[in-house]
Amino acid sequence: MRKFTYTLDNDDKLEKVGNAIANPIRRRILRFIHGKSYSLLELATEMNMPVSTTSFHVKILREAGLIKMIPSPSKKGNEKNISFDCESVHIFFSGGTNVDRYNKVIDIPLGSFTEYKITPPCGICTREAMIPPLDDIRVFDHPNRLNAQLISFYKGYITYPIPIENEEAATITSITISLEICSECPNYNNTWKSNITFYLDDIELATYLSLGDYGGRRGLLTPSFWGNNSTQYGMLVNLKIDDSGTYLDGVRVGETTVKDLNLAGKYLTKLKIAVKDDAKYVGGINIFGRYFGDYKQNIVAQIAYEKQI
Repeated sequence: MRKFTYTLDNDDKLEKVGNAIANPIRRRILRFIHGKSYSLLELATEMNMPVSTTSFHVKILREAGLIKMIPSPSKKGNEKNISFDCESVHIFFSGGTNVDRYNKVIDIPLGSFTEYKITPPCGICTREAMIPPLDDIRVFDHPNRLNAQLISFYKGYITYPIPIENEEAATITSITISLEICSECPNYNNTWKSNITFYLDDIELATYLSLGDYGGRRGLLTPSFWGNNSTQYGMLVNLKIDDSGTYLDGVRVGETTVKDLNLAGKYLTKLKIAVKDDAKYVGGINIFGRYFGDYKQNIVAQIAYEKQI
């Protein structure tokens, strides 16, 4: 998502943003789409409003740059999904700034991992089928893993490269990683706990307590071939590292700052996702892709930069 920086000279932009968020209906729309995208019809239904009224408010939010329309390949015709496109708006009342702030959003497909060391049970599932054989680590080297939409294992780790392309003149001010995950057990168990630990470049950042391997209802995006008695969906987890510390879902959980990562001059950083042997709850992990679970996304990294201009 983008961050906007304005001064009092940006009259047109400020008027559009101010008008967009001044209306309580439009603020309610922004709350609805935070963390999930909707088609126009779905949003109108959720809002209990006519489609025409919903379309009017969506247009104003879009013109302000607060939301975006994304083509939906899973739906017929030209239907598009409405999703968030703005993390924050900064207004400088002093009349100017010599700092350029910008973001890069990186989509990380599930099958793009480069390292792994895992213990079965394990598996990789595409949109069409499981990659055979089940519970065999050899599937993690199978070419079809590049199409992965669900990855699971009992313990160990998996590593994803994240391109940060850090420019010499720019400073990374934060890294935010978003992904849908849950625990892993046979079939499903909504109270099956697991400690899932995140690292960047082997620096341990935070451990997320997953409270279950979730099932009992179909995942919103789970393919039709997938059995009802298996894992269906996860929770959307957000990990953020900035200049004040490390955060999980908005709660400060660690002392490590973005400066501690020593990212200056690096082209890549590596995200490691692990269930440690000595964790309090060794309960496995499921990682969901764009076409599995409840959230239409892969692993998403957002890098915030600032540069003197």
